[in-house]
Amino acid sequence: MNPLPASHAATGAPSELRRRVRRTGIIVVGGSVATSVFFAHTSFTMFGQVQYSHTMVFATTIPLVVASLAFRWITALTLELEASRGELERLAHEDPLTRLANRRAALAQLAEWSAGSSAPIALAIADIDHFKRVNDRLGHDGGDASLVHFAAMLRRMVPEGWLVARIGGEEFLIAARTTDFATFAARIEALRTAIAETPLITPAGPWRLTASFGLAEQAPAETPGRLITRADQALYSAKLAGRNRSERAA
Repeated sequence: MNPLPASHAATGAPSELRRRVRRTGIIVVGGSVATSVFFAHTSFTMFGQVQYSHTMVFATTIPLVVASLAFRWITALTLELEASRGELERLAHEDPLTRLANRRAALAQLAEWSAGSSAPIALAIADIDHFKRVNDRLGHDGGDASLVHFAAMLRRMVPEGWLVARIGGEEFLIAARTTDFATFAARIEALRTAIAETPLITPAGPWRLTASFGLAEQAPAETPGRLITRADQALYSAKLAGRNRSERAA
């Protein structure tokens, strides 16, 4: 499953850039050579034929070498800038620890789904239970390891095409476009159970993680922001009811 929304997946832009740069190079180098040859030929036509052949060789070779070297340098800089731009774009939409989509990317994807599909959005907000206790017992490295472990469970169990994101701290978002909310809820419940049954392996031994989930189904004309708020309220209810459980928004 691709952790990033489809709108932020690779589009083959670097390959297209290489083709454009290559075409430009041919034009630049060819144009330089043709221009040099033209002026050399014109000069000898006007002022005589002394060493015409030798001069024409130099007129061709010098701009060919200079333009080729210059173009190679410009190409390297252009591709490096494009690679940097692509990396910045990825970092802007990806959580650096878990490599899932971040909150910004998740909100953008939900807005796109909401505007462009007749199918409602089914959404769940997950929160790792007693996360402060994890940090206190295992340290911050252990806390990071638990987040990576949790993200790996989501990535492995969530179907292709669903949105999975870390939206802050120990809080995660799972969403899909579907008219079958019951199946979505069953998937989330299976995920919750699997997380509780798959301990995090630490130097101190296995550590059991659990998580609480709040679920909500998008109502007609409901905004993604309102949908997330209702899922958050359901998550709060799950916490109050004892944690390690799923609650559906009213």
